[in-house]
Amino acid sequence: MSVVKRLSGETLNDIQGFITSGYGHLRHAAYLFVHIDDAQSAQRWLRRMTPSITTSKAWPIDEQGKKIKPVSAVNLALTVDGLAACGLPTAVLCTFVPEFIEGIASAERARRLGDTGESAAAHWEIGGPNREPLHAVVIVHAQDQDTLDAVCEVQRSFLVGQGAGAHEIANGLQQGYRPETDHEPFGFHDGIAQPAIRGFTSVKGASVPAGEFILGYENHYGSIAPTPVVSGEYDPQGLLPRSANPYHSGANLRDLGRNGTYVVYRKLRQDVAGFWQFMKQAAQQADGAADPARMLWLAAKCVGRWPSGAPLTLAPNADDARLARRDDFLYAGDADGYGCPLGAHVRRTNPRDVLKPYPVAQSLSMTEAHRILRRARVFGPPLFDPHILHGAMTRAGHEALQAIADDGKPRGLHFFCVNASIKSQFEFIQQNWCNNPRFGGLHDNKDPLVGSTASGEVASRMTIPGRPDGTRTPALPRFVTVSAGAYLFMPSVSALRFLAAFTS
Repeated sequence: MSVVKRLSGETLNDIQGFITSGYGHLRHAAYLFVHIDDAQSAQRWLRRMTPSITTSKAWPIDEQGKKIKPVSAVNLALTVDGLAACGLPTAVLCTFVPEFIEGIASAERARRLGDTGESAAAHWEIGGPNREPLHAVVIVHAQDQDTLDAVCEVQRSFLVGQGAGAHEIANGLQQGYRPETDHEPFGFHDGIAQPAIRGFTSVKGASVPAGEFILGYENHYGSIAPTPVVSGEYDPQGLLPRSANPYHSGANLRDLGRNGTYVVYRKLRQDVAGFWQFMKQAAQQADGAADPARMLWLAAKCVGRWPSGAPLTLAPNADDARLARRDDFLYAGDADGYGCPLGAHVRRTNPRDVLKPYPVAQSLSMTEAHRILRRARVFGPPLFDPHILHGAMTRAGHEALQAIADDGKPRGLHFFCVNASIKSQFEFIQQNWCNNPRFGGLHDNKDPLVGSTASGEVASRMTIPGRPDGTRTPALPRFVTVSAGAYLFMPSVSALRFLAAFTS
């Protein structure tokens, strides 16, 4: 085991816990979407709520040597409009990265991300141009529903208290949960492949430099990504550290970004019935008879893992629950995709050691430069019991799979991801790997789950190599639709205190 030097306790207490922990033991979540009325009111609100922020400080240990995990967690992130509403002048806002300043709903971001048609920002329920401007998101996690409700009530009280000057927008409190089965709505085990943060976690094997996820630290390239700064005159109390950027030598600048990060939010609505009905149609036998075993095989080929979570590159022919949480595998032995197809969702979003046409070492290095930390929770009730997909399916399981039909209820994921560079991490993955029809030497194959299907474009299909013959699906419909979104800045605790005291 390679032991990585941990960050200091003081540093961890400055980093919001959402960055370094998925809060896996806190299965319930709520998202409070906030609009700020004016700067003075925003400062009063921040002074009230900042003490409730959960940090990355180490959890205490009990007498038996077990971690005492919190029963709830609260974190906060703001949009560029939210920072402006807090009073930050243009001279400060312009030091943030362009994609954050433009916002996820801009035309340029839509082009890069494929947010068109039903996924266009004009249709979004939160974060779109036709909705009340979104300024901040309070992210709450809790061990049970009662605790969640209680913490949300406290956070709401900070908004409506005397002189708070901030309010919950329409549709402004949304909830999510982590299912007991750990399966996402399509029925596949989720949340397996998460990178470890170097300098924070003691890990076995590889980890990713802290600067890929936390501003102010060295990234994959051995450099420190640009962070937003403020003039020292705006920070008379010295709440922020001095900028360590060598180009700022001699300038009285304070680092607003250090120990913070950028967070991407997308509410992804999943057409679960449509997904399985497509598999049913595409898997029909020559005589038109249903083939539920092939339905499951085809769906797994699109995802890149079996429903249990077993990776196809280790279990190419059948699900194997013993491999359910395995993430220590590479693709060199499956370079042509006979096990896990090149276009499968999990292979696109993390190509590991086979990023064509590059050699293994370069592929691993390039992949590391584009990792993200996923922080997702499910919304809506499950359409079916995912256990019917596991192992050798029974006749009843076959019948249940074929009978899946839409019940009219919305379901999907509240998708959040943490990255120090929105452009080279989240946007790169979506634009160059998921929406690229020529990924890995393919022709007209976008990501079968989250790839865009813009009107007028060549239809996207799924190509599955085989010996002697492969499989090519009919044109893929859109199974996942974006219904809300935001680019957010998650400040350090020091930066939150600065914002709460800021005067221009």
